[in-house]
Amino acid sequence: MIREPNDEPVPKRTAWLLIAGGLGGVAAGTALSITLTTGFLFIGFLGGLACAIGVTGLAEHKWIALPAFLLGAAAPFLLTFGGHSVLMQRIGHVEHCTVTHTQEHPFNKHPSVDYTLVCPSTTVELDRNWDERLNIMEADVLIGEPLQPVFADQTRWNLLLVTSVPLAMILLIPVARALRKVP
Repeated sequence: MIREPNDEPVPKRTAWLLIAGGLGGVAAGTALSITLTTGFLFIGFLGGLACAIGVTGLAEHKWIALPAFLLGAAAPFLLTFGGHSVLMQRIGHVEHCTVTHTQEHPFNKHPSVDYTLVCPSTTVELDRNWDERLNIMEADVLIGEPLQPVFADQTRWNLLLVTSVPLAMILLIPVARALRKVP
């Protein structure tokens, strides 16, 4: 998408469609990743890249491509993992759960342990890295429908960090629009 000075400009309509579709893809991929499974993160990632291509085409300047692609690639990941953590801090509640089944995977490339926990409100399946496995057969779990449950002791994200990258991604659009008008 890096353009040469003699190239035809990207039509505004195409650039705006890429931006709108990209932002929609980021929103849909993030929402599905938080509620269903992180496999939908790929949709958000593709949306972020489409938005970056649209911003670069709208601006018609080479230098905006790097920040657009960095923000487009980072936004889905921050919104999915950080957004999930922030939402669980706000709407989730802690339940003390008992481990009923474990399945260890010590010889995988990334060793882990899968746990089945029985909580007062539901049964939960979670996994942990091998080095962070539970020492006792009990754990505190953050549960908040419709979000995926997590262990309560996992790292907490900051709302400012989570919202800053997508906000910068959106603020790059008026900058690109202003750059298109500059000869």
